Amino acid sequence: MKTKTLNRNFILLIIGQASSMFGTVLLKFTVSLLILDLTRSAALFGTIKAISYLPPIFLSPIGGIMADRNDKRNLMIALDSLYGIMAILLVLSLSFSNVLVLITVIMVGLSIVSSFETPVVQSSIPLIQKKESLIQSNAIVSQINMLANLIGPLLAGLLYSAIGKAYLQDVRIVFWGCAICFFSAAILEAFIKIPQITLSPISKPLHAIKNDLSESFHFLTSKQVYVFKAILLNAAFVLLIQPLIATGAPFIIRVVLDLSSVLNGLSQAFMGAAGLVGGIVAGMVANKFKTEKIYRLFWIMGISIAAFGSSLLFNLSANLTYIIFVIISIIIFISASIAGVYIMSAIQQNVPDNMLGRIMSFYSAIVSIALPIGILLYGYLYEKFINHLPVIMFLTSIAILVIGYIGKKTYHHL
Repeated sequence: MKTKTLNRNFILLIIGQASSMFGTVLLKFTVSLLILDLTRSAALFGTIKAISYLPPIFLSPIGGIMADRNDKRNLMIALDSLYGIMAILLVLSLSFSNVLVLITVIMVGLSIVSSFETPVVQSSIPLIQKKESLIQSNAIVSQINMLANLIGPLLAGLLYSAIGKAYLQDVRIVFWGCAICFFSAAILEAFIKIPQITLSPISKPLHAIKNDLSESFHFLTSKQVYVFKAILLNAAFVLLIQPLIATGAPFIIRVVLDLSSVLNGLSQAFMGAAGLVGGIVAGMVANKFKTEKIYRLFWIMGISIAAFGSSLLFNLSANLTYIIFVIISIIIFISASIAGVYIMSAIQQNVPDNMLGRIMSFYSAIVSIALPIGILLYGYLYEKFINHLPVIMFLTSIAILVIGYIGKKTYHHL
């Protein structure tokens, strides 16, 4: 990797993000385990989790406006400090009888902070990096996210198991550790220098929100239509691919193939590692693979899904079907990770600095809407058509191939 990518500001940013992301994943996964133990109800657990997914859908655009109109470094410091405060509040909540209500409120608070943090970080990278280093930079950030999502749940599970249900009060040790991660990130971010983008001041906040949202929407629909199309295509892709695997893996392995939870966990680890490998590959081929060829990655994923669908038509053993599924999933996750890095970088390169926060927040909001819809869709399809899984795979394959074909012109323009 070229040394110009790893400048002082970017190094501070990625170390801070690594600490913050690890703390966030560890905190949310531990809280999920705690809620499940407190409620002993899958329905209530699912409801609480669903509520925590709502804020990003509605608040990401506001977060984008904040990112464009305020000092991004100060916003990052404030948001990570808020994460730390909420981790401490979780420690205190364990001493009250209505702990479940308090944890639910704090979970929603964490989700609200996350709504604002994502566009701030995504819009900061193009300001501290040159355009030719964006792909490598986004690949590094992607790798950090993948590592956090790989190691965080594993560590949370080990720590939670070590504590045991009889000593749930001791889970506060994990929360204190998360608080240290967040405050450490805030301290590191205080030393980052991010160029300040000045927008024309507007006295009335509501007028500012209306004006900024209208300006960004006009930009997407009139000036950079291909950026808008790329965002919508990516949302369609997220709706189809991630739920197909994320929802399908435990269902296919545990219900259809009747294999152990250990093999299910192993498949998740392989998928997480594949996403990490994809980020590494994206950084390595940054100057060789062109954005206009992204559609080929969609075709690889579409063909891979069709291949798995074909394997289901044969009466193969459960173990062999499992191996094929894992291999196909690895190919899909590597391809999806590379495509994600290139799409993110292409969007950033085609958006002016003073609109990065708003456009990236729109990108996040669209994905936040697409993902739960996809999860509900595939949950229904797997449940309703359990005896016709090849059909689900073939239809998804066709849809992915079509998205790749439609996106060919869009990616060429980007």
